Amino acid sequence: MKVRITRDRLVEGIGWAVRALPARPVVPALAAFRLKAGDGTLAISAYNHEVSAGIEVAAEVARIGEILVPGRLLADIARALPRDQPVDLTVDPARARVTCAGAYFALPLPALADYPATPLLPETAGTVRAAAFAEAVAQVAIAAARDESLPVLTAIRLHLTHDALVLAATDRYRLAVRRLPWRPATEDPARTALVPARMLADLTKHSGIDTDLRLALGPEPGRRGLLGLAGSGRHATTRLLDHEFPRYDRLFDNETTAVATIEVAALIEALRRVSPVVTRNAPVRLSFGRESLRVEAGSTDEAEAGATLPVALTGEPTSVAFNPAHLLDGLAALRTPTARLLFSTPTKPTILTDAAPDAPRTPGTPGPHDDRDDPDYHYLLMPMRGA
Repeated sequence: MKVRITRDRLVEGIGWAVRALPARPVVPALAAFRLKAGDGTLAISAYNHEVSAGIEVAAEVARIGEILVPGRLLADIARALPRDQPVDLTVDPARARVTCAGAYFALPLPALADYPATPLLPETAGTVRAAAFAEAVAQVAIAAARDESLPVLTAIRLHLTHDALVLAATDRYRLAVRRLPWRPATEDPARTALVPARMLADLTKHSGIDTDLRLALGPEPGRRGLLGLAGSGRHATTRLLDHEFPRYDRLFDNETTAVATIEVAALIEALRRVSPVVTRNAPVRLSFGRESLRVEAGSTDEAEAGATLPVALTGEPTSVAFNPAHLLDGLAALRTPTARLLFSTPTKPTILTDAAPDAPRTPGTPGPHDDRDDPDYHYLLMPMRGA
């Protein structure tokens, strides 16, 4: 193999593939990047039995070939090289040699035969705008659990229909649901998959902005199903979780007793203002009047804080208490400067949505229809005791 590539392109490729390098590989060969030089491109890939990631970057290829190189070591070397400089990669029978700007590095070559077969992309289910999908994943991933003791709660449920993708995640205390349009590739696209939330969020964060993202979904013989993502010369697969996601439709059937409309930035600022007196696992208390909201934290026995801000309330005045971190997460995920909070009975969840579903959106993320009362993002919060 003999390749010349710019330092920045090499770093870009490594930056994408490195997410699939295992921290503690069971098979030593999996600690390596797989490099394959072809017709004008260098393919860089990694695999860890759960996730695979690969990318093709433009390169001058004088001699084609395929090798393994130590992954973390090559990543450290590439980042340390000077920007905008050409990097030459050559291979002799024993080592790979990296040279750039007068510096050289000689790397061992793990045996290519020891590298396991990586999964292929499943059948294409359809395409979606990469930026829109990344935004949707970020909006629902905040509600996924971090505790691995219940794996199903660490997942994002991805439901495919004829006219929309519906993403949902919950940790039992909150639920985030986002609906967005897509273009199915088959006449019967209806399928549901559970995807590890943390990995999907990481993959989509760097999947490209102004491009289409191809979603591939299907079984792998003898193993769990796979979700594949491909676009902008990048591709990745992640294994699906084999669990039953909780039914959440009935949570939207509660009667709404009051609706509050409030500026998102003002509520975030009020929550942060009272945060110094919030003790561990303690709620913030929100008291909604006709035209004002009182945000309070702490207790009369210890430190206490409060802030008042304007609000527009339809319905009866109401009081509720929330986990402040959960409420802040939901507010930060909204895409409009104004939010709506829909209240039901004191023991039922409060629904947080964008206040103006038909307001200008991020390019590529039109709402599913024009009904102002049915925005495409819902964030449900369970109340805490303390209201």
